[in-house]
Amino acid sequence: MAHPVASRGSAVVRRSRAARLAYAFGVSLPGPVAAGAAGLVAVELLVLMAWGADTRAQAGAGSALRVGADLWLLAHGASLRLPAGAVHFHPLGLVVMPLLVAGSAGYRLAAARAEQHSLLQRAMAGRRRLPIRPGATLASGTVRPAAAKAAASAPSRVSRRAAALDVVAVVVAQTALVLAVCLAASAPAARPAVGSAVAGAIVLRGLGATAGVLAGHRRVRSAWRLVPAVLRVPLAAGCAGTAALAAVGALGLCVLLIARAGSVAAAANGLGPGVVGGFGLFAGQLAVLPNLVVWGVCYALGIGFAAGPELTLTPTSAAPGSLPDLPVLRLLPTAPLPGWAWLVLAVAPLAAGVALALTVRRGSPGGAFGGRLSMVCAGTVVCALLVGLLAAVSGGGIGAGVAARLGPAPGWAMLATFVEVGMAGALVTSVAELVRRR
Repeated sequence: MAHPVASRGSAVVRRSRAARLAYAFGVSLPGPVAAGAAGLVAVELLVLMAWGADTRAQAGAGSALRVGADLWLLAHGASLRLPAGAVHFHPLGLVVMPLLVAGSAGYRLAAARAEQHSLLQRAMAGRRRLPIRPGATLASGTVRPAAAKAAASAPSRVSRRAAALDVVAVVVAQTALVLAVCLAASAPAARPAVGSAVAGAIVLRGLGATAGVLAGHRRVRSAWRLVPAVLRVPLAAGCAGTAALAAVGALGLCVLLIARAGSVAAAANGLGPGVVGGFGLFAGQLAVLPNLVVWGVCYALGIGFAAGPELTLTPTSAAPGSLPDLPVLRLLPTAPLPGWAWLVLAVAPLAAGVALALTVRRGSPGGAFGGRLSMVCAGTVVCALLVGLLAAVSGGGIGAGVAARLGPAPGWAMLATFVEVGMAGALVTSVAELVRRR
């Protein structure tokens, strides 16, 4: 039987630990909430500027604020239920904002905790006499190690529990803010879906906060090295292949912007937005450009993307005559591609295969040919999954009209990526092996 005094002491220790944990969690909440509110305020200011510049607007400032809140919720993956139909299209340019805000909040919390831990260590070291080690210099009666700069840039020794607490604090605080805005912005004209908003906020804020906390503690490289090489090399290769596909898609979009700048500008002038409204229209089109990059990747892979409820735009088909009133959509091809242009489309999977094969070769030096081919295959699977994820989040629909179905099919995107990029990666790996043996 435990002694009553000893059991009471252990209970006090457990309560004190729980109290310290609750206090640390509560102290960490205001910063992430302020960062999330700053992102909301930025979106609201843009909407209010466009509303104030539109002399034909009949809605009040409250309706403009509600529209800004709906746009902010769309950035978190929320769906809107309108009387004319549902809106489940998410501009990827806005989706990046929650990631950056959560990453910044996590970085600030981690940096503050690391600095506090460093000050505590210095205070504890100052209470005892430290011996002069080789490499230390004596100046003005103080001991300054020569490796001070290296120690300042070294990873902090904050516990994993504290780092996890920072991530949870950012996710909980900013997800609670999303939930509050979702409930406050709900109206008969537009009802945000609470489930999709909360789920999207948890995923986006969690990813951003984890990256920010690791960067704040300078443990990004050490965390990456903890991943086994058998997984680390395919992950790096898949990310490199996806980045190459995105780069080719962005390059093709830039060429189209230069070639069709006149038609896009004419469509924008036809809307008559004015100076401030034109700035809002420009910001909205910038937010949609990453979606068009993903659509361009799927177009180059040959599967195309949906440009309406009954039309899939492929290299063998043309854009429909009726499109949503967004000038940047005038970049869609108006005629099927000629036969020689298919060679240009082959650049995308070939570039992805080269990036994938080179990453595998760099990550497994001296490996056998069969092992590298298996790594290339695994990297192709990762690349296909990433492209399928991008295809899923870049598409959607607006209402029940001409924009009811937009974007590529994720399943076909994954299949095309696996076949084309995998063949290109295997070909590049085989050619490199033949050259090495000669």
